[in-house]
Amino acid sequence: MEKNNFLIYNDIVYTLYQCKSYEALRDEFLPRLRLLIPFTYASIISVNPENRTEIVPTPVCFPDYFYEAELLYIDHMSEDHLLWINNVRESQLVRESDLVNDDVRLNSSLYQHCYQKFHVYDSLQYSMICSGEFSGILTLFRTKIDGDFTDDDMFFFRSLGKHINVTYEQILYPEKEKGHTALANRIPALAKGYDLTPRETEILSLIFSFANNDEIAATLGISENTIQKHLQNIFRKTGTSSKWDLLRLS
Repeated sequence: MEKNNFLIYNDIVYTLYQCKSYEALRDEFLPRLRLLIPFTYASIISVNPENRTEIVPTPVCFPDYFYEAELLYIDHMSEDHLLWINNVRESQLVRESDLVNDDVRLNSSLYQHCYQKFHVYDSLQYSMICSGEFSGILTLFRTKIDGDFTDDDMFFFRSLGKHINVTYEQILYPEKEKGHTALANRIPALAKGYDLTPRETEILSLIFSFANNDEIAATLGISENTIQKHLQNIFRKTGTSSKWDLLRLS
């Protein structure tokens, strides 16, 4: 991860854990996310946390005027060829252009009803999972001028996924006591204080999200051996000897 992207990434993670409402996600998180993953529009469509089946009819959209498109989408969502993503028990990130060719996408009834007016061309859709249940979809959209989303875009989005899920669950269930916020807020200071590399900071961030080694490997695309080498460096720099000791740094 390049230094500039690393700084943006850290700022995004910090901002995420400050978000306590849908409005904060729209006004604080999404504009920062666009610095890392350029997009034209974004939306969050949620399910009712009480029954996890009904769609909340008030999508969160950035910019605000994209609300029109997503209201239409909710009315026509039964036509969506990616609706299967709502039935998963683990978060999934899909790039629409990977799954459906341009002719099918751009000539579909759903596209013409909802997105043609906004010149949408490609999307990244991330299924948010809270307590093992599907809770909503965060979607980023691009126009044809902006081009398809790249593999790097997917890498960054996927690496933020665990943080997005934690924050979203805190918004859905504010009564739950969670220690993630305080931990995440310490990451930039710890990285600077202990002179951690960008990769070591990414691993520390995932540890603070209670990810295991398999999850860290999958998120960062590195091997178990590489994780162990980074962990040993983190332990040495911080004067700790275990992940539990790292959590106590907060």
